[in-house]
Amino acid sequence: MKPYFLFFTLSSFCGLYAHSLEPPILRGSDNLLKIIPLSKSEIAPSSKKRDRTPVIWGGSTLTQEERTLNGFQMKAFILGGGAYITHKKIQLTAKEIEVIGDDALIGNLKGQVVVEDKENGATLIAGKGVYDKIAGTVSLENRPVLIHKKDGKTVKIHCESIVRYLEDAKTVFSGKVIVTSLDFRVFGEDAVYFEKEDRIDLANEPFLFTDNRFLQGKTLSYFVKEGSISLAGDASIYQVGFESEKKKTDSRKKESSKTETADKEKPKVRVVTIFSGNELTHKNKSGMEESRTNMKGNAFMFRNDSEFRADEIESKRNNSFINSKGNVSFLDKVNFYRMSGGFLEYNKEKGYSYLSEKPQIFFLDEKTLDEKGSLSAVFIERFDDKKEAVARGNVEIQTQTSFANGEFATFFEEEDKLVLEGNPSLTRDKTKVSAGKIIIYPNEDRAILSDGLKVIGNDQKK
Repeated sequence: MKPYFLFFTLSSFCGLYAHSLEPPILRGSDNLLKIIPLSKSEIAPSSKKRDRTPVIWGGSTLTQEERTLNGFQMKAFILGGGAYITHKKIQLTAKEIEVIGDDALIGNLKGQVVVEDKENGATLIAGKGVYDKIAGTVSLENRPVLIHKKDGKTVKIHCESIVRYLEDAKTVFSGKVIVTSLDFRVFGEDAVYFEKEDRIDLANEPFLFTDNRFLQGKTLSYFVKEGSISLAGDASIYQVGFESEKKKTDSRKKESSKTETADKEKPKVRVVTIFSGNELTHKNKSGMEESRTNMKGNAFMFRNDSEFRADEIESKRNNSFINSKGNVSFLDKVNFYRMSGGFLEYNKEKGYSYLSEKPQIFFLDEKTLDEKGSLSAVFIERFDDKKEAVARGNVEIQTQTSFANGEFATFFEEEDKLVLEGNPSLTRDKTKVSAGKIIIYPNEDRAILSDGLKVIGNDQKK
């Protein structure tokens, strides 16, 4: 053993003396003495250029030893006091580094390990690590963490062990993984960070926390720069909020309740929303682009007061604007009706809904939610503040004992009342009657006709 105490920098080239240092090619055979001729491709020199980039290493103290590694005698250099290894533009530092071989094939890093990749904005910290020059990797253990800072965003990833692929700017995380950013926190097991693609992939049922929200799926991808998330495989969102309690108002008490609520604010109640589907994508607000959440495939939103289904549901500005496509169905458990169609647009700020593509409203029994009647039209609009729905174009109303049609109709939710206008007519017991206006109570199967009644097919007016 020869101790040296000086500050130094060593540079070694992996291509130097390559033919003398490479081990012989091992071949397997049933006959161990059989000679296998080399092919022309093996005899010809390789056209692939060797990476001759030097690995630089150094420190303030050096101790040299002879070691036996896999049956080969090799030199080992123990560096201390600001020990470092430079792999191209990537710097590895530690309290102590044990360098194996003149070419620094292996580096054992011990204590206060830091791997700094300034080009990709990544810094890795751990208690110990192993540098492998041939593989182009550094493996980290003992509470490793990756800190990534780029484009004004910071992401921290904690796990049990890390393998960093230095050439590819790719990091593999093993064991329990925690990803923390300004927007949310993700918990899972096993992850891969593709920094050049700006994507973190987590498998094995990861889950994510944000303000009042919990998200989960079989796999999760986080796009750091965009601030977007993609959950695949039975994706779910659990959200908790506080809203004014929704209760159906009796029409007879409607006027008096208006004055009461004007003087007294309605109490807030805790509301849990469950949103599930096959695949979820969420993107945070960025510049002029609004935040949005998109659920594709069997999208289903459940609340105590309502249920919402569609093939695809897209939400913007924290559910202020919603677009739904394909097999749309909305169940209102407060006002006891269900809406369905092919497309639904909802604007919360305006309190306005638009339903099209064979839209229908089904009127339900208050106790059993069984269908008591239905309405269909070319399109249906709903106004939150008035608690009214307006159907336009070829309106058809079916109750238990009658059928009515007209050009447009208004549904007053709190009164369970339909007003049909525009050349309306009603058929019951094979008798068809027209009038200027027809008022229908679908849950009571009752109708009031006014303004010029006429039995169609009979000139006699009633």
